[in-house]
Amino acid sequence: MAEGLYFGTEISYSIPQRDNCIPEKYLQPPSSLPHPGEGSVYQWDEVMQYVETPGLQGLCPPGWHVPTEADWNQLFSFYQNNAFAGSPLKYTGYSGFNASLTGAGFFNSDWFFPDFAAYFWSSTSHGPWKAWSHGLNEYNYSVSFYPAFRANAFSVRCLRDY
Repeated sequence: MAEGLYFGTEISYSIPQRDNCIPEKYLQPPSSLPHPGEGSVYQWDEVMQYVETPGLQGLCPPGWHVPTEADWNQLFSFYQNNAFAGSPLKYTGYSGFNASLTGAGFFNSDWFFPDFAAYFWSSTSHGPWKAWSHGLNEYNYSVSFYPAFRANAFSVRCLRDY
C-alpha cells in the first residue's frame, strides 16, 4: 500500500462517476504533491465497481484488492493502533506508506483540506449511502475512521492479496 491508486479515465470533478463500464477518476487540483498519482480520488461505488462485497479487487490491479476494515486495523495495530498511526503513515513518516495530504472532494462540490489531510476508502460499506473511510491530518498523531458518504471522492490504496 505504498502508493495511491492511479487508474482510470480522468473526468471533470463536476460530473459524478457512474456505472458505465469505464473506470473513472478525478484528479485533485495541483498542490504540493510529491507523487502525481496521489492526486487521484474516487467515489466509493466507482472504486468498488458497484459491488458491495468487502475485500474485492475493485479498480485495483489483478492480485490486489481494496482493503477491508480488518486490513486497515491490522496496519494501524502495527503502529500502536489508530491513536498513533497517523504520524508514521504520512509522507514524512517512517512507515513507507507515504500518505500525501491531498485533501478530498465532498459531493462534487469542492476540494477540501488540501495540504492538510488525506482520506482513504475501505472496501467495507456502512449501509446503502455510506462506507468506512480513514483520515489523517498534518497536526494529529491519530487516524480517524468514520462512515462517509459514498459520493465523496477519497484516495485509494490497494493491498496485495495473500
